Amino acid sequence: MHKVAMAVKRKLTKIEDKSVKATAQTSKPILLAVSSIRMTIAKIASFQMVSQLLSTVFYIIWILVGIFFLWFIVANFRVGAFDQLISRPQPVSQTPDQSQTPAETAVPGIGKVNVACVQKNLSEESIVKMVQEKSDKSLSDDEKKKLAECVLEKASPVTQASPSPKQ
Repeated sequence: MHKVAMAVKRKLTKIEDKSVKATAQTSKPILLAVSSIRMTIAKIASFQMVSQLLSTVFYIIWILVGIFFLWFIVANFRVGAFDQLISRPQPVSQTPDQSQTPAETAVPGIGKVNVACVQKNLSEESIVKMVQEKSDKSLSDDEKKKLAECVLEKASPVTQASPSPKQ
């Protein structure tokens, strides 16, 4: 019996092989369509893999950029670069600024004078002449009287030592 079953199986497999070959030849356009669909699916799958890879690289780059910016902000915050932006404005102190004119000053050849008084009594040109010449010789008598009102301390007369000849 066993031999008979084996013979039947052999015959059936030969018949099936012939029928598969016959259908494959008649259905070639279908096989071509199926294979092109498989190729398209493979291309899409490979495109999806490439897309996933590129998106992963993109996110990694932007995570690194974000970490750099956070580091930059924290480092500058520690140094104090943002103190002026964050802190409240300091109240203005009542100390005199450098741009304000002093109340008194020493003028060479004249002495210590009140600045506001001199500016009020004399013209700008006469003040410039007086400071350049280091004396009040170029001033008129009226200007000398006005200047005398502003002088607080007279300058001590400076005697110029005459150069002695070297021996």
